[in-house]
Amino acid sequence: MVSMDRNTSPIVPLSEEQIIKATKNTLINLYPDKELQRFKRLYATRNNFDPELIELANGSDEWLQKFIFTFGEKGVMSLNPDFVMYQVYTEQVAVPFYQVDCKPDFSFDFNEISKQISEKEPSLFLISNPHNPTGKLFKEEEIEQLADAMAKVGGYLVIDEAYVEFSSDYQRPSGEHVIIVRTLSKIYGLAGLRIGVAVAEGETFEKITRFNHPYPVNSLSLNLANELFSNETQLEELIHYQLESKRLLEKSLQKVRHLIHVNPSSTNYLFTYGEKAVSLADFLLKKGFQARQYREPLLANAVRYSIIPLENYEELEQAIRDWSE
Repeated sequence: MVSMDRNTSPIVPLSEEQIIKATKNTLINLYPDKELQRFKRLYATRNNFDPELIELANGSDEWLQKFIFTFGEKGVMSLNPDFVMYQVYTEQVAVPFYQVDCKPDFSFDFNEISKQISEKEPSLFLISNPHNPTGKLFKEEEIEQLADAMAKVGGYLVIDEAYVEFSSDYQRPSGEHVIIVRTLSKIYGLAGLRIGVAVAEGETFEKITRFNHPYPVNSLSLNLANELFSNETQLEELIHYQLESKRLLEKSLQKVRHLIHVNPSSTNYLFTYGEKAVSLADFLLKKGFQARQYREPLLANAVRYSIIPLENYEELEQAIRDWSE
């Protein structure tokens, strides 16, 4: 079965030799001071961040929980749909959770979002950008409007950029009420290492790190990540592979755009919907390709397809042709 439902890298980013090397260089009897500082420098340089404003956690999910613990006391707001764990983590701490519904075409009215913020006054707003599950990169002015609305109610905006490396860069809103969270699980192919990155300024940085562990990520994970980030050529080859896989996925689904709606995507997956979208997913499952289907009523006619190894696209395209004919 070819998995198209996980949104992770279709290939392992490090060679067996590199994994062995990093393992041998891991001093498990010591705390990872040097490894942590090295990663911050490498990551900050590549992404044009200040290493002094970066902190790590055990995956971006741990950061989401910490943000809710720290800032969610007056309620958390998000979009509907968006990353399902926003609601799960909010419910774990028993604070109010609000959602702003999408329109029938899965787009959002940011004037309505601002209105809901003004009425509900949440202390935290979580949004994925690019958006999960639709794959859309929101407009700069839309995110700025969202940041301004949260500032007016004294709240914080968390921009979850899990897929941002698959998109074009954009101008982010500034201010201590804005927090960026990223992951190494997608474009970098290191989901199993559980490394989440948070970027914040001033007092907000102090608040989000107040409850963080002194060494939030273990030495081996850091050494493996550093092995990848210290090899620029290899990193670019990995990114090229995944972008090529996305191109082939778009090409494959292009053949059925007359039958289902396929969203333009700034991520490593394509979001489809329509009366026949589930029919295609069911057919492909029988052919050995497992897409992401949903239980939520709002997404009943939606299906998401993640990128796969390049060698599987010929078979996928044939299966799609078989269904459409």
